[in-house]
Amino acid sequence: MKIVMLGHKRIPSREGGIEVVIEELATRMVKQGHSVTCFNRKGNHINGRKVEKLNVYKGVEIKEVFTLNKKGLAVFSSSLFASLRAGIGNYEIIHVHAEGPAFFSFIPHFLEKKVIVTVHGECEIIWTTREKPDFMRVYAA
Repeated sequence: MKIVMLGHKRIPSREGGIEVVIEELATRMVKQGHSVTCFNRKGNHINGRKVEKLNVYKGVEIKEVFTLNKKGLAVFSSSLFASLRAGIGNYEIIHVHAEGPAFFSFIPHFLEKKVIVTVHGECEIIWTTREKPDFMRVYAA
């Protein structure tokens, strides 16, 4: 299968939990014979260091998407452009990670692609707020 993943900052990276999950999932899927592409954000590491640009990582194809590196716009812009590229690309499955990037999952879905959304961190939301996420957070995914 041809699979694309989006919604993370970049792989390889330990900038967040989603990046760890995507790296593990993508590299394991490649070992099983699938073609996996990850859309990385452009820009620097969260600590300001330059990021090494890779085309392939452990068999996973890496493509960068346009990103506005301003607080509050990085997720929005990278998710929008990754969703557009995934929608028009030659992929069988689009796997979107996190609820923010899932906002644009309608784009590849509208273009008749199969879209999977994984919302990470519900346990953390419940632990922090002591209540379940509201309907709109879950519905967005």
